[in-house]
Amino acid sequence: MSIDERPDKHGTAEGAHRLALTTVIRALVDNASVADPGLRKRITTDVEAYIMRLDPQSELEFDFAERARSFAANLLKPSDS
Repeated sequence: MSIDERPDKHGTAEGAHRLALTTVIRALVDNASVADPGLRKRITTDVEAYIMRLDPQSELEFDFAERARSFAANLLKPSDS
């Protein structure tokens, strides 16, 4: 039985999954940024453009927008940060 099929008796699966994804994405962004130094800026701009199209008005929409910005910034941080 693989680790992702076992019961999550300690409630650690989501955090472990998030750590793995964050680490892999940061490494990929780091690698791609060597060949394309503007990559991080373009991704940030794309996230902002998406949020602006939503035109956040409600508390729910503002919460979504802030979380999207924060999650994107976290994924775009250089791996050595």
